[in-house]
Order: sequence, then C-alpha cells, then structure tokens
Amino acid sequence: MHLLHVNSEKDAHKVDTLINHGNHVFIIVYMEGCGPCNATRPEWQKMGTIMQKQYKNDKDLVIIDINKEFSNVIKHIGAIDGFPTMKYIGKKGKHIETYEDSSINKKDRSSDSFINWIESKLLRGKVVSVTPYSSPHHVLHRISKRHHTNKKTHHKKTHNYHKKTKNKRKFKNH
Repeated sequence: MHLLHVNSEKDAHKVDTLINHGNHVFIIVYMEGCGPCNATRPEWQKMGTIMQKQYKNDKDLVIIDINKEFSNVIKHIGAIDGFPTMKYIGKKGKHIETYEDSSINKKDRSSDSFINWIESKLLRGKVVSVTPYSSPHHVLHRISKRHHTNKKTHHKKTHNYHKKTKNKRKFKNH
C-alpha cells in the first residue's frame, strides 16, 4: 500500500504514474485554510494509518492527499467542484467516482466511512477490515446480499416453472 502526500508538482506527477499502473487510487483534494477540509483531513489521515496496517501487502492500493494547488497537474483527476473532494480513480483512469456518488450508505466523512468506501471498491470477496461500518458481518452481508438476490431470482424462476409443469400434468390427467 502506498500513502502519498502531494505538496509539489514533482509529487503530483507520481500520482499519474500510479494511476497509469492500474492501481486503486483514493484521493482527497484539499485547500489550505478551508474549514471543511480542516475537519476532514484528520479523518482521512486516520483512515490511511488504519488501512496501511491492514493492507500493507496490497501494492495496488494508493491513498493520497493533495493540495489543490497541484491537482491540475494530474491528468485523470477530473473536475474538482468543491473542497474537500474525495475521489476513487481506477482502471488506469477510466473509472472515476466521487465519495459523494459512491454506493455506501453512511457518508459522514469519518475514517470508518472512508474505509467502508475503499473496501467497497477493493474487496473482491475478501474480508479484512473491522470498523463499525465495515465489520466482517457488514462486508459479508453486502457480498451475500448480492449473491442471495441472484440466487433468489433463479430459485423463483425455477419454482414457477415446476409449478406450471405440475399444473399442466394435473390438467392432462383429468
């Protein structure tokens, strides 16, 4: 896992390299002196510390905080509409998602919700983290809910088919 603090143009060019290598890149763009940024950045840093311990062997995970002064150097970052802006950039820059547009339920800009967001992108069936919003139970629930919905639809179709077939046989025998 990579943690990167971008406070120069040289560091900003590293971000493009990490994106182009196909890494899962999570970025917070902040502005110095911004009240909401000052409230969010400590939670982002806390999340980075937690993730670094739990994902230390995941070379594809990159967590970055970047001063807005250098965000225009990054090719795949997209529009920055306000501060702070949190984004996920994946698939070599072809997939960009803002934290606000993500599928997680609780978006309170806490370290726990950031972890939940990141794990919703990374999981691929693995359960690693334990936080109030991303415990093994919550993660398994997300995965099994998706799997259960697909199974339920298949079961329902199969059940209806057998029911119709049985009724046809009854009708023919009378």
